[in-house]
Amino acid sequence: MLNFLASLIFPFNCQSEENKVESIRRDKTATEKLLQETIEKHQAELTSQKDYYSNALAAAKEAQALAEERTNNEARSELENRLKEAGERESMLVQALEELRQTLSKKEQQVLSSSIKFGIEYYWDLIILFILT
Repeated sequence: MLNFLASLIFPFNCQSEENKVESIRRDKTATEKLLQETIEKHQAELTSQKDYYSNALAAAKEAQALAEERTNNEARSELENRLKEAGERESMLVQALEELRQTLSKKEQQVLSSSIKFGIEYYWDLIILFILT
């Protein structure tokens, strides 16, 4: 009789256990599917963020390169202007030096001429003084 009762109860228990196992399998499959979807979603978000920050970094590097180029161009332009001004000042100084040399040469000639004139007049004065005495 026990067997009979056990055979009556066991199929229900077995069926109930099978239902539980099947339910657990479905839950496991659903959980795995949800987990996979979550992983894919987060990977897509991470890829999107990586692309965003990579693009931002590239843009920042490009902006930095442009700023450095602009700074270098401005510095080069400033140095070229200073060099040009220095060249102009040098040219003006060379010209002024040449004018001073010419003026000095003229003054030397005038002094020489005056001294010759003075010397001749001095000698004439001496001659006249000698004659008169």
